Amino acid sequence: MTEPAAGTPSERDPATFEEARERLRARGYLDRGVEGAVLKGALAARTRTRALLRGAALASLLLALALAVVETAAVALSSALSPRDALVLFAWLGAGALVAAAALVLALAAIAWLRTRGRSDPSRASTEVAVGFGLLAGVGAALAARPVLDAAGPVAAAVAFAAAAAAVVLAVRVARGLAFTVLAASGRSVLSRAPRPALALGTALAAVAVATGGWLLARRPEPRAEPLVVRAGPARVVLVAVDGWVPELARGALPVPAASRYSYRKETSDPAAFWTTVATGEVARRHGVGALDLVRLDGVSAPVKLTAGTGWYLGRLLPALGVAREESVTSAARRVPAIWEVAHRGGLASLTVNWWTTWPAGDAGGVVLGNHLYFAARAGGALEGEGWPAEAVRRAATAAPPAAPAADGAQRLVDDARGLDAFAIAAFRGETARSRPRLSLLYLPGLDILGAALSEPGRSVGERATLAAALAEETRSLASFLAGPDVLGSSAELVVVVLDPGRTGREGELLVAGPLAAEGASGEVRPIDLAPTLLAVLGVPASRQAEGRVDSRIVRAGSATTATVGSWGARPRGVAAPIDPKEYVESLRSLGYLR
Repeated sequence: MTEPAAGTPSERDPATFEEARERLRARGYLDRGVEGAVLKGALAARTRTRALLRGAALASLLLALALAVVETAAVALSSALSPRDALVLFAWLGAGALVAAAALVLALAAIAWLRTRGRSDPSRASTEVAVGFGLLAGVGAALAARPVLDAAGPVAAAVAFAAAAAAVVLAVRVARGLAFTVLAASGRSVLSRAPRPALALGTALAAVAVATGGWLLARRPEPRAEPLVVRAGPARVVLVAVDGWVPELARGALPVPAASRYSYRKETSDPAAFWTTVATGEVARRHGVGALDLVRLDGVSAPVKLTAGTGWYLGRLLPALGVAREESVTSAARRVPAIWEVAHRGGLASLTVNWWTTWPAGDAGGVVLGNHLYFAARAGGALEGEGWPAEAVRRAATAAPPAAPAADGAQRLVDDARGLDAFAIAAFRGETARSRPRLSLLYLPGLDILGAALSEPGRSVGERATLAAALAEETRSLASFLAGPDVLGSSAELVVVVLDPGRTGREGELLVAGPLAAEGASGEVRPIDLAPTLLAVLGVPASRQAEGRVDSRIVRAGSATTATVGSWGARPRGVAAPIDPKEYVESLRSLGYLR
């Protein structure tokens, strides 16, 4: 007796589950890699219900593996984790990925059942489900691996995209195996022909294309090593950053007719990311400081960055369960050298006060008074790692009040914000007068702290009045400091003041003064160009590897060197945190930077 023609009802609808299983086995579907493994495990069951449950469980495990591999590669590479930490991270992500995979499997099973109703050739429907899910998996994997591009180097990016490509292939195969399982369990699993290699070939080529494309996008040849030869000169450069500046409150309080004014726009309002861009001449994805929030997981020795696919799980759920804790960016998170480190390599004396990503500090950047020194000095704790060198740290610590303010609520925030600015200014004045550094940087965050607190919903009328009065008073105080002999009225050859709106805006203003400033100039500049421009005025060659470029419009013609170098060098080795990072996080939380 001849076999019924393909597409007849008897071929499409087997009478029993055993018959469907035998027809799948006869056509070779149980012998084909991942989808064969899913089918084989499912069809080993005695009933259709058990087959569906077993197939869903196997598919969930394999999809969880794919998700965990991609996210582990992205997070571990972007966070520069050791192999041991990466394995522990994989275990944590695998547990979360299993829940997400189970939800995906339920959705896939429903789609497969709906898609195959009325089909004469279920094989085509199964392929359509697999390819559709593979496209979605490819997009998701690429987005997960994207943060590694440029940030962790071409080799790391290639590894991330290779993991993404492997995950896409696995997702396609799992989806098709699950679709076959749904067909078998529903009585519509008979296929008119044995499987063809077109799907395997297509997914393999797609995986190769994803990996190759990722490699080409991330590929960036290392520059040839060149010595950092600095042009001799006596120029002194001062950079003062005022975060949270409100022009309306400062109208008439900052008379600087000799300064040139420029405008700028920034890509991010995150203070750590933006001010690290100013200090490095690199965008956030390159310098590595993308946000304030980091998480330290139990069993992982280094904090990890949150990606789009892991933010809620690692940043909210695990801390709520007590197996992770919130941390924030430190100097170890920065992948490229900052302007003070480049100046130090060039033999130029520098001073950096309170700038982001200066804690914990080492000996690679001249005199550094870190962005946690105020709180450590006020608490009377150990000063190790709070700056460099130790004698400069001890001198600066004497300017801190002996204990934390006793007030609570808005008044406590006012005292912290104004105290932090006053401490930074005192330390800046003292060290500038003492050593007259060639390069000086000062960061003043008080206005941003007060402005962000004022914009928070839920504040009482009394709190808003207190914060608004403090904001106006601090603005006048800082305007007086900027216009005085320490900044715009100083004897430095070039003074740059960055008046930034803080976390509430994207457009700021740049004031440039001094004998080497271009007179009466204006226009729009890029914050990323500040670091190479200031270094060029000091005679330091510009880095051809950096995103930032020397902006000759803001300085007098001929005052900046035109020399270039392949790279400013690698980031100095990170300094181990000498105190519990929880103390650092609590300090940032008290200022409103973390919730």
